[in-house]
Amino acid sequence: MAATNFSAASRSGIVARALVLPAALLLLWVLLDALGALKGGIVVSPSQVFGTAYEGFADGSLPGAALATLLRALTGWAIGALAGLVFGLILGLSGIARNLFDPSISSLRQIALFAWIPLLSAWLGNGEAMKITLIALGAFFPMALGTQAGCQNVPAPFREVGRVLELDRRATITAIIVPAALPSILVGLELSLNIAWLGTFGAEYLIGTGYINGMGDGLGAYLAAAREYARMDQVLLGVLFLALIGLGLDRLVLGFSRRLVSWRTP
Repeated sequence: MAATNFSAASRSGIVARALVLPAALLLLWVLLDALGALKGGIVVSPSQVFGTAYEGFADGSLPGAALATLLRALTGWAIGALAGLVFGLILGLSGIARNLFDPSISSLRQIALFAWIPLLSAWLGNGEAMKITLIALGAFFPMALGTQAGCQNVPAPFREVGRVLELDRRATITAIIVPAALPSILVGLELSLNIAWLGTFGAEYLIGTGYINGMGDGLGAYLAAAREYARMDQVLLGVLFLALIGLGLDRLVLGFSRRLVSWRTP
């Protein structure tokens, strides 16, 4: 019971420390507004942003945009991460595959994600397929590289256990190599989510309008429109939503990863 209470208190302390900076920034924002220092129009008042948020929730435009962005991000991430996992396993387990594909993969991953936009636009147009492909492409490389590195760097004693137990190739992969590579695979999963989230915003902001399951243009298009009409309240609100959703996704994946590799910590 004492250990449980200590763990809960420790988590509460971590949350409290994490909220210090946001609370301080919010307090500074309110204070500057009260002193009349926010009259230039670049940074709007908190009341204006909260009023815009209320209007966005009332007419459904803000949750619709957030949901569209989330669906795009998760769809592209799932496709890219799954492809990266499979391809990474092939590269990590096959010397022939590494010799064939490693030079090409090393070259392609040097290309900035948004540099793919002109080529993908020419192939797929500017619709939903192009956006999902861009997001998946961003998720693919970190997942593939993390998986490959984990499989290649399995400690020699682990492989020796397989030989001692006379495990066949399939059993060695499933019982020894993949579990030993899991921490690197999960790091690749987390990085792929970060790049996919960045790619989602870029796809929506740079490519233009589009719809996914009727949900609307997404937060990227919301920010682009706010910029065009010089609506700084909408810009700040869109940035805040992107940060909160991105943080939530990151925490979920991090918590999932820690549970899967809990055996590594005492």
